Amino acid sequence: MVSTLSNKRPKILFFGYPAKAMNYTGGFLWMKKVADQIEDSNRYSVIKSYVHGNTKKILHRLFYKIRDLIRTVIYSPDFAIIDAWGESSIVVWLILRLFRKNTKIFVVFHHYEERIPVCKNIIETFYNFLIESIVSVMLKNSDIILTVSKSSMEDLKSIYDVGKGMDKNMERNEILLTNNVNTNKIAIVGTGIDVDLLNVIIHGKKKIEKKKDIDFLCMGRIEKFFLLEKIWMQIKKHTPNSNLVMVGRASPEVINKLLSIGIDHKGFVSEEEKIDLYSRAKVFIFPSSKEGFGIAVAEALFLGIPVIAWKIPVFEDLYSKNEETKIKLVEYGNWSLFAEEAIKSVDKYDLNNQSNAVISKSNIVFPTWKSVAQNVISVIEYTR
Repeated sequence: MVSTLSNKRPKILFFGYPAKAMNYTGGFLWMKKVADQIEDSNRYSVIKSYVHGNTKKILHRLFYKIRDLIRTVIYSPDFAIIDAWGESSIVVWLILRLFRKNTKIFVVFHHYEERIPVCKNIIETFYNFLIESIVSVMLKNSDIILTVSKSSMEDLKSIYDVGKGMDKNMERNEILLTNNVNTNKIAIVGTGIDVDLLNVIIHGKKKIEKKKDIDFLCMGRIEKFFLLEKIWMQIKKHTPNSNLVMVGRASPEVINKLLSIGIDHKGFVSEEEKIDLYSRAKVFIFPSSKEGFGIAVAEALFLGIPVIAWKIPVFEDLYSKNEETKIKLVEYGNWSLFAEEAIKSVDKYDLNNQSNAVISKSNIVFPTWKSVAQNVISVIEYTR
């Protein structure tokens, strides 16, 4: 655990800060970026409780967890920001409520997802039920729920029966409050993209002139992708020479299976490698079944890369009203149409770009991590 402590500044605990520079996605990425931005503001003393990944050294992992839980109590933070996902967050919530009752707890909610996606027996089914029940209590007991989109807020209302009270309208950049924040306490603070990093691709393209040799690029957690293999086999059926490169978390067994059907899954990659892949991609496919925001989709659109994705609520809410957005939303489950739209998009690119073309940035205004951190700070200041 690393911290910057001061007696004058309020202390904020970020529980779930990724220990490794590369192996983080989704909620861990949000936690890292927001913690770093708030720390850079020098307005608060930031305490980072690290996540050490899925190490097979169980004793080491247990040691880190116990150590961080003890430090959580010792440091006595004024605010604790924890993720709604994971048993460790539940333990931290319980400890703070028992031993540090003055700490204000902010729970970050991205989207609904079962702890065990496919239950094989009654024990796993019961475990899911138990965890979901406790998470529901934790959300309702928290001081504020930080969420990333209107779609994720609807998940809170429909699944956890948590009402709307404190809403963040990102378009108008203001916080709307009701008279009863204690019982209705959702703040939509958003998710950001690393604009400075992505601009390296846009401005660098003019100098490097990299060849677009990746037909389809896909980034994200493999377990959230719905009918990916069927989509890919349909694409290969009609365009046998197509290639697909994937990036993200996946087990060695899954990576080998994907390789056997012609998918080049690279696992986790560095920021430099990600920039290289984006600069070489013609089309971005994203058959995810559940998202709170979809950072990878936002990054691809920011770079002007056409996106094919399932028509899920968050993408409809974010992009359907902008006709100039280069995203095609396909009716959920229609894998044949998904493949067809992907092929059309590559054909269109090849037709319009006989020679290497300079990447054109999207006209959509995407939130940055700095603006997301400022949203979080605004909520913190409101509760002080």
